[in-house]
Amino acid sequence: MFEITIADVDMLKNSVGVAAEIIDEGIFRISKNGLRFVAADRALVAVVDLNIGAAAFEKLDVTEDASVGVNMNNFVSVLRRASAGDKITLKKEDGRNKLKILIDGPSKRRFEVPILDIAESELPPTDKLEFSSSIELKSDILEQGIADAEIVSDVVVFEASPEGFKIKSEGDSSITELELEKGNTMLAKLESTDKVKSGYPLDYLKKMVKAARLAETASIRFSSEFPMKMEFNDGDKFSISFVLAPHMIE
Repeated sequence: MFEITIADVDMLKNSVGVAAEIIDEGIFRISKNGLRFVAADRALVAVVDLNIGAAAFEKLDVTEDASVGVNMNNFVSVLRRASAGDKITLKKEDGRNKLKILIDGPSKRRFEVPILDIAESELPPTDKLEFSSSIELKSDILEQGIADAEIVSDVVVFEASPEGFKIKSEGDSSITELELEKGNTMLAKLESTDKVKSGYPLDYLKKMVKAARLAETASIRFSSEFPMKMEFNDGDKFSISFVLAPHMIE
């Protein structure tokens, strides 16, 4: 039914690994456009949208579009057996309810994981969200801001204005704040017509920001007390985005 091969092992296992931090099982869709995974976590707090485009694959032999349900932890455990320099092939044959994972390097290794019958779940209408601020910044700076916030609270506050962008956190007696003023070279884009402020759960953000290793820049779009969209991408080869529900702040 399909056989697809990718040489960028780190991109595949790290991107799927980040998705698996939030989603325990889900459906991968394979087509001539590449590989796509969209799912919400069981609490409906976050939606993950992972896309690995056709340009990322050395081989993309797809006779017809396919949907493959997998246990994410099981799948990631196999992908992590691959090393830099290996190639990974995902293969599904007609009549078999197994996903073959072939790792080609100094040796040839084969794994098979069961394809699960996962019911299609209705996703929140995240494509209809409209945001009042848009930020693009260096991924490592975003990582720093989230790590700083962890010191004092389990809620991270994003704040944007025409003058700059802040990542803040406030506990009972401590405060942490990372500020990027407009014009800072770490801040590639700042669009906000007014002051915008919203809080988000730290435990989800810590998982999402692990995608920073996959892209130099991150984009964040949000509105006051409204869901936030965070995205990392590498041109036409790869993108992963998250929509995260807000955590009410005083």
